[in-house]
Amino acid sequence: MNLIKLLFLRLSFKKVALTLLIFVIIFFIFNDSQNKVLEKKLESNEILILKFKDFQKDRINMKTEFNVELIESILDTAKTYLGTPNEIGGVDYNSIDASGLIHVSLNKNGILEFPRIAQDMARYGERILEVKDLKRGDLIFFFDTYETDNLITSAGIYLGENNFISSTSKKGVSINKMDNPTFEENYWMEHFFYGTRIFK
Repeated sequence: MNLIKLLFLRLSFKKVALTLLIFVIIFFIFNDSQNKVLEKKLESNEILILKFKDFQKDRINMKTEFNVELIESILDTAKTYLGTPNEIGGVDYNSIDASGLIHVSLNKNGILEFPRIAQDMARYGERILEVKDLKRGDLIFFFDTYETDNLITSAGIYLGENNFISSTSKKGVSINKMDNPTFEENYWMEHFFYGTRIFK
């Protein structure tokens, strides 16, 4: 009887180990294919690709799930900043930058444990690679919008229907179109890196 139990346990362990191994392989294949899509967006720019490789050294796709019912309240908070001038490092109604707008909007709605800097924010949540797959409340991240050592240089909150709210250097806090061919050769689409879904 003990021999049968031992054989059963060994078989069960092997099944669990095999299932885990398959899961890990699938995860790495999926993650690698996502990374190739993102590298392609950098258009063989060696400096940006180096920044991306450096960005990948720290954890990404970190799980975080905030209550989906907070989205509207967070968007309402962000909209109270409309017209506020943009200034790097700003976090109030006098001046605010793009990641500051997200941080303050989350913070005022009880989400206190979330990074302040766009590059760090981009490490959390489920990655969304295509604009067409974005949902209201997803965070969106842009690259190469100004000169810095970071890969992720700006961020916003997706409102739906091709619109997002952010703080930009030209307009301050404003609602902008993702796909806007009349704005500097479709600037936001050209610089869109990916979105993240942090609300479930």
